[in-house]
Amino acid sequence: MMGDQQITTSRRLILNTAFNLITLLSGAAVGFLLIGFFLSELGEMRYGIWILVGSIFQYRRLLDMGMNSSINRYIPVGLATGDNAAIQRVLSTSLFFFSVLAVVFILISLAIYSNLGSWFTITSDMLGTAGVLVLVVGSCFAIAMPLQLSSALLSGLQRYDILNIAELVALLLRTVLVVVLLRQGFGLITMGLVFGASEILVRVLQFIFARKLLPEASITLEAVDIGLLREMLSYGINTFLYTMAGVILFKASDVVIAVFIGTREVSQFAVAVAGIILLSQFLRAFTAAIKPAVSDLDARDDQSRVLEISFLMRKYSLLVIMPAACFLIVMGRNFLQVWVGNKFEQPTVIETMSLVLAILTFGHCMRLAQHSNFIVLVGKGEHKIFGIFTVVMAFLCVSASVISVTVFNLGLVGIAWSNCLPMALMCGIVLPIYFNRKMGISVRDSISRIWWPAMLGSTPAVVMIIGWKQLYPPMDWFGIGTVVVCSVLLTCLSAWCLSLTPLERNRLTRILPRSVLRFTRHVHGGFFSVIAESKNAGRN
Repeated sequence: MMGDQQITTSRRLILNTAFNLITLLSGAAVGFLLIGFFLSELGEMRYGIWILVGSIFQYRRLLDMGMNSSINRYIPVGLATGDNAAIQRVLSTSLFFFSVLAVVFILISLAIYSNLGSWFTITSDMLGTAGVLVLVVGSCFAIAMPLQLSSALLSGLQRYDILNIAELVALLLRTVLVVVLLRQGFGLITMGLVFGASEILVRVLQFIFARKLLPEASITLEAVDIGLLREMLSYGINTFLYTMAGVILFKASDVVIAVFIGTREVSQFAVAVAGIILLSQFLRAFTAAIKPAVSDLDARDDQSRVLEISFLMRKYSLLVIMPAACFLIVMGRNFLQVWVGNKFEQPTVIETMSLVLAILTFGHCMRLAQHSNFIVLVGKGEHKIFGIFTVVMAFLCVSASVISVTVFNLGLVGIAWSNCLPMALMCGIVLPIYFNRKMGISVRDSISRIWWPAMLGSTPAVVMIIGWKQLYPPMDWFGIGTVVVCSVLLTCLSAWCLSLTPLERNRLTRILPRSVLRFTRHVHGGFFSVIAESKNAGRN
């Protein structure tokens, strides 16, 4: 029976991860194409304003104080124990909380609008447009905020198929509309409306399906439980700390540059770190399904399986991180030159951007190597100290960035080093020691079960990338694509032969064929179900 349960859990993890990755890769492909398109249609300054406003509103993720994470744990626990009344209280309390946040978010948007000119270095001719853009995006996000309960609920139910199909539908519609409208001469305000409306669309689709999955779980004002809200916030505050650190690490630099340098440099920095953000999103999608699975196993007191998931996901994460980091550091300049080399007015900009990319890649990859560890602790509800450490790291990065710009005038390169060094210190030394002690993992186990097999599996691809750069550096998209494809294939082959144990290979051989078939059926049936439901919602 335990073996059957293990296969079922593994198959669910693979299926959920597959949906997360397909959505991530689709969004990443569209994102890379749109960056060059935006630079051509908007120019450096307008695109910089778009990035700045987006960076500001990324902080909306902090307003929920980790409530999404709480829902993502409380729902699996409620299902595992069969407590339907508890599930109803969780849903009602969460919706009440998100509704209050929507009002708070509108007030914050008005405050940003009123102080935009005094807070940021924006030229007077663009200040009015930037202000309207803030109001448009802020209003759309406020409307969508109460409905984000549905995404947390679907995640807690481990229905990442529905989550991601809704995202894919919105991505397709948004991309087509943005390209067509910008080609017709529309600008930033239209972009804000399209992106904001797509956020609302995603939440509506997810809400429709969440209600279908739990039709008996009604949402009522009487079920709102303030005591439960305090308990959920107490749990979620630790995830909030980690989320806050992530937002600060990626978006605070844009704000610092906008305050002390200018929006043109914001666009340069954003393009330089786009590859790192893609890698980070990939790892998040790759590991997202761990948390509800760990919560379920922890509720059943199956700690041996939790430890096994910890070992496996960190090893698999490193198999992704090592070749990807090598590519960004070694091939970064070639990639940027091919991608946006003709989009910037000054030729020397690419040199600076490639150096920024190389420096930040090292620091962020050290951070990403710890991400699966954090997800495991979140699933167990033991992530408080981990979150505090990451917040300290983020504030060290921001403080050092401000000093490097205002005191030493080091520009974008100084900001890159200011982010890299604290991340290397905290994620390379402090957090690994803490996690291993928390989970009872010895140094020997960490080396033998994680680092050594990960290095064996990734070394062939790393050697290939370095050799390719020296012998035949890529100068066009075909060359870049060939390097990426060959690296992925070689990593998969070497990982299968050198990193996976016979038990892992046997398990994947048994699970993958069925999971692929189920994935295909989910995509085919789920996509048309989403379209049908959205049409019915529109008629109603």
